[in-house]
Amino acid sequence: MRSPEETERLIRDAAVNADEARDASVLGKMREAYAGSAPVVSTRRPDYWGLVFESRLARFAAVAVILLSLIIIVGQFGAFIAAGNVAWADVTQQFQTVPFFYASIYVKRDALSWPLHCELWMSKGGNARVHVNSQVVFGRDGRVIRAFDIGQRKEVEPDLAAADIIRKLATPGEFSLETLIQCISAGKLVDITPAMDAHAAIGEDLVVFHAKLAADPGWARIYALRESRLPVGLRMWQVADGFTLDALITYPEEPPAIAFDPTAFATELQNRANSPTSLIYLFLNEAGANDVMYGSPPQ
Repeated sequence: MRSPEETERLIRDAAVNADEARDASVLGKMREAYAGSAPVVSTRRPDYWGLVFESRLARFAAVAVILLSLIIIVGQFGAFIAAGNVAWADVTQQFQTVPFFYASIYVKRDALSWPLHCELWMSKGGNARVHVNSQVVFGRDGRVIRAFDIGQRKEVEPDLAAADIIRKLATPGEFSLETLIQCISAGKLVDITPAMDAHAAIGEDLVVFHAKLAADPGWARIYALRESRLPVGLRMWQVADGFTLDALITYPEEPPAIAFDPTAFATELQNRANSPTSLIYLFLNEAGANDVMYGSPPQ
């Protein structure tokens, strides 16, 4: 029996004969084995949507999200289309539905004059209250009832501008936007239906209507909110003499009836504890402000 050392030497020294064909065959089998053991790399993208929709719950959630997105998009687009078609008739009709409004008006007679400021409060039922210069004037159904001078703290003859506003706003049944505009513009606005001015619109919140003045070249613009259709501003410009008018219209909470009571006002007028500012806005309030009401209705 050969020793391990002899056996190793015999194997090492043994001649191994292989032809080229057999070498090629062995090499081919080796390559096939290597190719079969190598990892397969896919060139296709992973099917993420397929993975998501493998779960029924995930499918329902995805469909709900898609439908909700479509509803929101269609709703916003539809609201934009509907709001874009605001007609002048919509604005005038909506104005008739409000129970109370406030207008702050600035007027310049010409380009070099100081502006005159006038404030108007009016509620349905024909009640009106006007502040101009140092006067507070009360009216009802187009008639001046009483007028007071805040500085002198006494009853006086009404300011002509205030009396004219009250007289022209004799609309006890319902508000008329055309009447209001004609009144505060001193009849300068031509009697035509204003047309929408898309070029002057500001963003998506306001619509602008354009009209011509009755006299020399000039124009008027009325601003209204798209959603509520309520007018909120008026701007007039007369080219020849520079006459300008700016009016801001708001819709505070309707004040108590005492706000249009000249007798209650006359009583508070003699109270020296009331400042001129508090007398001007006596018994009135402003939307969103808790400390604007001056004076309290009697209990």
